[in-house]
Amino acid sequence: MYCPKCGKENPDDAQLCQSCGYVLTQSTVTAESVNVKTSGLAIASMVLGILSVLTCGITAIPAVILGIISLVQIEKSGGRLTGRVFAIVGIAVPVVVCFLGIGLLIPALNGAREQGKRAVCLNNLRQLTLAWIVYADENDDKLVNGAAGSSRVGELHWVGKDWHDDYKSGEQLPEDQQISEIKKGALWPYCKNVKLYHCPAGFQGDIRTYSIVDSMNGVPRPRTKEDHVWVKRRMQIPSRDKRMVFLDVGRAAPDSFAVYYDKEQWWDPPPIRHGKGTNVSFADGHSEYWKWKGKETIKLGKTADRTRPLSNIIPQSPESKEDLHRLQRAVWGKLGYTPSAGD
Repeated sequence: MYCPKCGKENPDDAQLCQSCGYVLTQSTVTAESVNVKTSGLAIASMVLGILSVLTCGITAIPAVILGIISLVQIEKSGGRLTGRVFAIVGIAVPVVVCFLGIGLLIPALNGAREQGKRAVCLNNLRQLTLAWIVYADENDDKLVNGAAGSSRVGELHWVGKDWHDDYKSGEQLPEDQQISEIKKGALWPYCKNVKLYHCPAGFQGDIRTYSIVDSMNGVPRPRTKEDHVWVKRRMQIPSRDKRMVFLDVGRAAPDSFAVYYDKEQWWDPPPIRHGKGTNVSFADGHSEYWKWKGKETIKLGKTADRTRPLSNIIPQSPESKEDLHRLQRAVWGKLGYTPSAGD
């Protein structure tokens, strides 16, 4: 029988309510006479929980609150209220929606963060290239020495020797020493912001993460002087919108970025930055993101790092050959050999 006072179910032969002590008789209220209702709050919780799927979670919090309140009321009702399943559904659905939303939001946030870093890097390259152009304008059209920390007679390097002699093992100079060497560079008077020399996604501890390519008065490579593709004056550069100057290598690399002119093979490995490519700038001052096409290219770039600087790798796949040809043409203006299939 049910207690008419508190609604607690008691044995049929009970004299007193086990919950509130109310005096019971055989003629007291039975289960059939108890008015059992479904909790309206539980139903509302379920409805709002389902709506949270359609409203992108707007009704999720009210659904959970009503669901919890209804569960408490059902527990205390002594059987006069039902609807526990409705309340559980009203709580569970928003929780599932929330976790699914977080699962979708995290990749989106990571993607937005990476896009932001790429944008900052592209702006850095534009600023450095503008400084590179102004230096030439103010120095009789002569290009700054593009080999980091390596001066030739009568020339200034674009940055000082900000890299460690044992850089292949991962060793780095102290940050204050790196900054001092950057300020010794010929471009510092035109670009006096250390942050512009560093990609936000670069190696931790390296203040500079950009390099000038060989052809722009960097280290001369075989045949490049004879074919006049290694230039020392800006006026010698045809199609400036297609000739590369800087690229993001992600670390403080010595010399200039090495690219073969007369061989179909990688010298320095392709930098894999900002996804599956890298940011580059051109002699007309613009910068852009390059995405590599070949899986082999990407694998090579990812395998090589500051402690494993792979070099002299011959591409095998047509896509990787196309990546190499594209880079070589951007650096030297043309190929110094006949390319094989894949161009």
